[in-house]
Amino acid sequence: MQIILYNQTIALDHMQRHMLNPVTISGNLKEAFNIMSPDITINYNSTLTGKNYAYIPDFGRYYYFREPPTIEGNIMELHLYADSLYNYRNEIYNADCIAERSSSHFNIFLPDNAIIEEEGYVYHSGVLPYTFTPNNGSYVLTVSGGN
Repeated sequence: MQIILYNQTIALDHMQRHMLNPVTISGNLKEAFNIMSPDITINYNSTLTGKNYAYIPDFGRYYYFREPPTIEGNIMELHLYADSLYNYRNEIYNADCIAERSSSHFNIFLPDNAIIEEEGYVYHSGVLPYTFTPNNGSYVLTVSGGN
């Protein structure tokens, strides 16, 4: 099975990934495996040192290393875990939803205990179906209360 290993430099709780220095290798799955957390054995060489991210084309999934690789002789065992955030990034980006929390696109009418609220007024303006003429004086319309 083909595996592409990378150096990935972005924190795993972010949607983007910076996958650098790809190395394509062949590996073997351990007999009993879970597609979400496979263990794979490969032939070790020094170009694999520092790799921390993988893509397996046969599965169409990206993986991060759930623990450091183990090396015995010239065999290296990779302990991978599926990166769900990155694997489903397109679906997440295209989702039509209201996010519970956002640092830049928030809605003041949704409750969020992490935001400090200030008391104040909400102003609405609109066009009235009346014509006011300056010859008759000035008018200020205020409405108080309501829902």
